[in-house]
Amino acid sequence: MINFEKAQWADNIIVILKNGEKFQGSGAGILMAEDFDDPEYQYDTFYVNNGVKSIALKIEDIKEIILK
Repeated sequence: MINFEKAQWADNIIVILKNGEKFQGSGAGILMAEDFDDPEYQYDTFYVNNGVKSIALKIEDIKEIILK
C-alpha cells in the first residue's frame, strides 16, 4: 500500500504509474476530488515537483511510489 502521507512532502521520490511511466522529483501535496470546482477535474490528485514544473497525477493511475 502506498503511504501518501509520507510521499506528499518527501524530498526525493519516484512515482511509477500503472502504464509504466515514471516521474522523479519531490512530493508537492495532494488535492482530493471535492477540492476542484470543475467536474471534469474532480479526481484525487498527487503532485510531483521535478525541478522545472509541478506535475499533477491521478492517484488512481499510480502503481507505486518509491521514497529515496
